Formats: sequence, structure tokens, C-alpha cells
Amino acid sequence: MVVRTRLRSIVVPIAFYLVLGVASGYLVWGASNGPHGLKAAEQAAAQAVALQDELKTLKDERARWQRRVAALRPDTVDRDLLEEEAHLQLDRIGKDEVVIFTAPKKAR
Repeated sequence: MVVRTRLRSIVVPIAFYLVLGVASGYLVWGASNGPHGLKAAEQAAAQAVALQDELKTLKDERARWQRRVAALRPDTVDRDLLEEEAHLQLDRIGKDEVVIFTAPKKAR
């Protein structure tokens, strides 16, 4: 009887600490690798930087297009820009224009 009580007094705390250690390890692993962990936060920060760069590029492109549209308004028509856009859209040239064909640029 004494042997069984001693064995139980040793095995029960060891099993308790083992279960507690496994649970703590799981929680630490989840805090670093889980969907809301440290690695996910780093990926979200990197994605935010990439999206900020894309936003800046798109804002610059929008400003460029707004300038071009403002130049095509009826009250301030830029004839050269209007003619250039017409040539590009219709893929035609005028009778008095000279076309010079050049070799295509090589891809880098």
C-alpha cells in the first residue's frame, strides 16, 4: 500500500506538469505561428507597405489622367493632344503627314 501511494504521489504531479507543459507549448506556438500571431503580423505589415506603394502609383496615374482630361475639355481644348488621341484611337494618319518606320526596340 505504501508503494502505491508513493508511486501515485510521484506520477500524478509529473503527469500534471507534462500536460501543463504541452498546453503551454501549444499556446506559445499559436502565438507565434497562428493566424493572429507574430508571423501573420509581419506579413500584414509587408502587405500594407506593398499596398501603400501601389496606392501612390495609382494616385500618380490618376493625376496624370486628370491633367489629360482637363486638356480635352471644350473650353480649353489642346488641339495637339486632341489630334494625338484621335490618331491613337482611330489608328489613322492625315494626308499631309509623313510616317517613318523604324526597327522595333529590342526587349531588355
